[in-house]
Amino acid sequence: MSQQDVFQNLKVPDGQDRRELYKSQYRAIYTYKMSAQELDAAFREVLGNEWTIKSDERVKYVGKLEVEQDNTTLKVTMEDYPEAGMSALKYYTVQTFTK
Repeated sequence: MSQQDVFQNLKVPDGQDRRELYKSQYRAIYTYKMSAQELDAAFREVLGNEWTIKSDERVKYVGKLEVEQDNTTLKVTMEDYPEAGMSALKYYTVQTFTK
C-alpha cells in the first residue's frame, strides 16, 4: 500500500486510474478515469472532519470550490470530460501579497 498523496495537508483521492499531471508548491493537477460525480464522492471522503467547504460554486459537480483547515484555504476545481470518461481535479494555493 502506497503512501497517500497530499497537497498542502489536503489528501488527494485515490480514484480510478489516477494520474498526476503536474505538481508544484502552488498547484497540483490530477486526472481520473471516473465521472465528476464519482470524483466528488472520493473528494468528500478525503476532506473528512479536518477540512470544511468554505464556498462551492460548482454546478453538477463541475466548477470551483474553496476548502479550509485552520488558517489554510485552498482552491479546488473539478472538471468533467464525459466523452473521454474522465475527470480532473486541481488544487491551488490562495496567494496573498503584502506590501
